[in-house]
Amino acid sequence: MNKKRKMMIAGGICAVVLIAAAAVLFTVNGRKNAGAAGDVAAGDDSSSVKNEDGENGESGTAADDGGAGESSSSGSAGTVTDGTAADDGGAGESSSSGSAGTVTDGGSVQQGEDGFFPYVIEGTELTVQNISSYDGIFLEDGSDGEVTGVAAMVVENTGDTNVEYAAITISCNGETLEFDASDLPSGATVVVQEKNKTPYQSGTYTDCSAVVAEMGDFEMSEDQVKVEETESGSLLVTNLTDEEIPCVRIFYKFYMADEETYVGGITYTAKLTGLSAGASQTVTPSHYAAGNSRIMMVRTYDSTE
Repeated sequence: MNKKRKMMIAGGICAVVLIAAAAVLFTVNGRKNAGAAGDVAAGDDSSSVKNEDGENGESGTAADDGGAGESSSSGSAGTVTDGTAADDGGAGESSSSGSAGTVTDGGSVQQGEDGFFPYVIEGTELTVQNISSYDGIFLEDGSDGEVTGVAAMVVENTGDTNVEYAAITISCNGETLEFDASDLPSGATVVVQEKNKTPYQSGTYTDCSAVVAEMGDFEMSEDQVKVEETESGSLLVTNLTDEEIPCVRIFYKFYMADEETYVGGITYTAKLTGLSAGASQTVTPSHYAAGNSRIMMVRTYDSTE
């Protein structure tokens, strides 16, 4: 990711996350002000939320994607408009990737104070902080295309357990919106764009439910590999064992440290193969932004598949 694009995206996301955070504190004419944001990402491995960066190439979906590649589209920084109050929260289905976890089918959302956000999704530890309109770069499919007026949701994991995958649905004016998120740590907040690019609309939100897959600690494979961020923004991966590791995948998300918020439900994956005993390889994921990305998991595999 080039420096200009990274600064543009980060600046836009920072602005909208700040709006989202401030929105939680106020109600206006019986409505909550809401905020949301988005930024940075790439290719797909095994699910609609987890995307994979390969060793060389361009960003894309359902394919190995650019280790040394650059995302193929550009866009302006995102902006948001006010969200509205809701009657209910959101829903979804569990992920097929990663370790198995507890799956919870959520029901209707418990109303927040005075009928406004935040909303707790019944049967889960997820809280919908707000829903708003988003203009900017679309993250959730790895395409990085520009969108206008797409619905975006701010979700917090208030539980003590990490969430591997959450699929949230909510209805507004007879239309169902879907929000998918992966790899959300306990206590963390994420801004998620509506997966089908459904436009935001004011009105009453109802029929919210969620399916959530929980997991234990995020695997880092620290006894097998060491991952370091280089000055150039690449990742240096070192094999700590005395045997070749056929495949290493590094799962990462965009993260705004100042706002303590993950951006995009999507989790990206950088892949490298044939890591010899004691050797190091450098990978440059096309959507990894040094200083604005957080490594979620590191996994090793016995084959390159």
